[in-house]
Amino acid sequence: MQKQDLGSTIVYTFDHLAKFDNILHFVSTRVGGMSDRNFSSLNVGFHVGDDNFRVLQNRRILADALGVDLLKFTFTNQCHSANVAVVNDAGRGKGALEKESALINADGMVTNVQNICLGIQIADCVPILLYDPVQQVIASLHAGWKGTLRKIVREAVSIMIQQYGSKAENILAGLGPSNGPCCYEVGDDVYREAKVTLGSLLNIIKPADRPGKYIFDQWEANIRQLKEAGVKEENIELAGVCCQCEDSSFFSSRAGNGVSGRFMAGIMLKKLRH
Repeated sequence: MQKQDLGSTIVYTFDHLAKFDNILHFVSTRVGGMSDRNFSSLNVGFHVGDDNFRVLQNRRILADALGVDLLKFTFTNQCHSANVAVVNDAGRGKGALEKESALINADGMVTNVQNICLGIQIADCVPILLYDPVQQVIASLHAGWKGTLRKIVREAVSIMIQQYGSKAENILAGLGPSNGPCCYEVGDDVYREAKVTLGSLLNIIKPADRPGKYIFDQWEANIRQLKEAGVKEENIELAGVCCQCEDSSFFSSRAGNGVSGRFMAGIMLKKLRH
């Protein structure tokens, strides 16, 4: 990833996606907002216990820094599913100003409509941005352990192929900061479900130091699913940044003992002037 100092805040971009002028994409940080305590300072999540006015101002700060109308930000309610919503013009701006208007029952979005910024809110789960530069289709995904085991990546790629004519080999993927294999400890419930849904757990789950606990490599699990869906390995970029280790830059629910803000990963097709 590349660090971008926007003055009022700092964001990161993926190297391979940054080559395309017709998309805007970013991963926000904690820098430059109005929130305090565990939400300090650029928390973009309405649902975590922060003051709603401050969250809205934080979103305005981020949107202004990116040069994007806040009403182009579009969110889902993120219910830890593998459901992916197809977003059209009517969906633009859903969830931008308050959580109640967010798209329901989805953890991912796909669109080929310009000027819709598909946003994911993150504090340990894996944010995944997808882009097909041939068919001009984008997607953003929130892959927690439930979404990962329920294969939200496969669902998104399938929608891109079936509804928009994408070819998997053309799709570029970026996996943003999230809880890494250095820190992401899970219990027997995750291990049992992973064994059923993923088959081979080689290089994905290994025993932790504590009895009954395991280390889950959610990066590897999602990369493997991308490759199984036909995405080329060279088209997959992994940030390799653990939120729990780098919680001074990125929000981490684990580091905050369950009380934490959210940073944002977003992608948008731009309407270019000719």
